[in-house]
Amino acid sequence: MRRRLTSLLVLATAAALIPLGSGTASAIGTADPCAPYAAPAPAARAERAPLPPDAAAFMAAYEAWGDQPTVEAYMQLFTPDGTLMDTGLAAPIGAAAICAQMKSLLKEVPNYTFEPLPGTVSSQDGRVVYVKARNTGTVTIPDQSGGPGGVKQVPFDYITTHRLVLDGSKVEQGRRFWDQTELFRAMAPALPKLFANLTPVPPAQPRTNDRLTAWNTRDSAALVAGVDDLAQLTGPGLDAPLVNRQDARAYLERFFTRAHSLNLTPGHTVRQGNVAYREWVGRAVVGPENRDITYGITERFTRNAAGAVEWDLAFETLDMVATQCEIAELRALLFPPSGPTQPCTPPAAGQ
Repeated sequence: MRRRLTSLLVLATAAALIPLGSGTASAIGTADPCAPYAAPAPAARAERAPLPPDAAAFMAAYEAWGDQPTVEAYMQLFTPDGTLMDTGLAAPIGAAAICAQMKSLLKEVPNYTFEPLPGTVSSQDGRVVYVKARNTGTVTIPDQSGGPGGVKQVPFDYITTHRLVLDGSKVEQGRRFWDQTELFRAMAPALPKLFANLTPVPPAQPRTNDRLTAWNTRDSAALVAGVDDLAQLTGPGLDAPLVNRQDARAYLERFFTRAHSLNLTPGHTVRQGNVAYREWVGRAVVGPENRDITYGITERFTRNAAGAVEWDLAFETLDMVATQCEIAELRALLFPPSGPTQPCTPPAAGQ
């Protein structure tokens, strides 16, 4: 029997390396379908860096929502026509879809938590904000091992990076960068581990000093060489930071074995203090079926107390390790289809 969940719409989302230091400064639906809501006054967070007034007001509301998530409070984070672009979507969604997702999430995962992490930065005018956050909760799925009640509780824990364009203190355009594999592996432990058993990569000369060209031409040597004073690299699929350039290149080369025909363009760049973010958005051909999908990458560069740079990447790998049919089966655990579906492989005898 196919494993199914009751409805849940969880997922609920200059080309050289910039120096660390200023900032620069994008739409989602129709009228807000949720009832008006007055967000509670949030407590100040000591770890948050000073932000311009609009960005600070937004982050206060965002953190208050993370402490006590409700549908109404979430919708109050957006302008009436605000949009959200998420990993796995073909195009941004508007207010009705955003509201429906959050209703389903909070219904199916009542212990869901959202915790913005230290390092939030904004452009100097407060219009563009980058937020990194931890998402945790527990979902109930069918238990094929014959456990009590035929279901089991599965905890999830994954990290998201949010690029938000504000109108005043509300989101006009949001985009979320994260690895769906981090969520679905909790429900499907057999998902391939793209970055397991990395092997050393021989030294190579960069073919470009332009970072956009380096991503689009899959030039790992240029990407690594472009990070001055590299101390460590963190990113999807890594259990621990990579602390030398050879390993960083090996990680990127493994990524490029599953990401082809990258056609990215620069998004929003923000620099504040010792933190800088870069966004690259467009399309890529990925995975075992070489599918053309919307794709995005963010890079965060943080100069630590020792003066070295910590490089953090956010991108999605589920489309790289699973076929379209397998992804549909995984999504059916969270987004049950309205009609019957066919399994990717024939069921074993006796099932």
